Amino acid sequence: MLQVNLLPWRRVQGRKRLRFWLSVTVLFPGFLLAGSWICAAFLAQHQTLLLQHVAALKLASQALPLQQRRVDAASAKVKEQMDQRLISQQKAQRSRDYLQLLTLLAENMPEALRLSELTEHQNHLTLKGEGRFYHDILAFRETLAASELLGDVSLADVRQQSGLALSFTLKMQLRQPPDVLSADKQEARP
Repeated sequence: MLQVNLLPWRRVQGRKRLRFWLSVTVLFPGFLLAGSWICAAFLAQHQTLLLQHVAALKLASQALPLQQRRVDAASAKVKEQMDQRLISQQKAQRSRDYLQLLTLLAENMPEALRLSELTEHQNHLTLKGEGRFYHDILAFRETLAASELLGDVSLADVRQQSGLALSFTLKMQLRQPPDVLSADKQEARP
């Protein structure tokens, strides 16, 4: 009887063990397969994102030389405009200096003197004229030497003309004003 009662129990236990090992042998590879599919899907998504990032970086790297050319062109244009501004400021300053020189000559020239020629070469001025009295020529030279606009004023030549007239030549240098323009240029540099 003992044997009869144990047999079904052993069969039930054997079937349970068989089901357990069958489920383990089926479920474990199933879990491995499902896990590998999940990992593969995650890696595929990650690879897709990396490819998108690489494509965006390639596009940005292709756009970078174009942007660099635009920046270089804009920098060249700014430099050209700064140079043009500097040149126009220098011309305006030179025009003001010439106007001041002509005003100085008109206000301080004695009535007995007459100017016949005014030439300029690299900031060196040459005045030629005629006068009746030598002391008027010297006074005119002293007046020009005292001005802030002119420097190194010298009486280069005095000659007796026919009659009472004296011809004279004055040489002088146009003084350079303090260079305010260079300060503007230095401020514009990065």
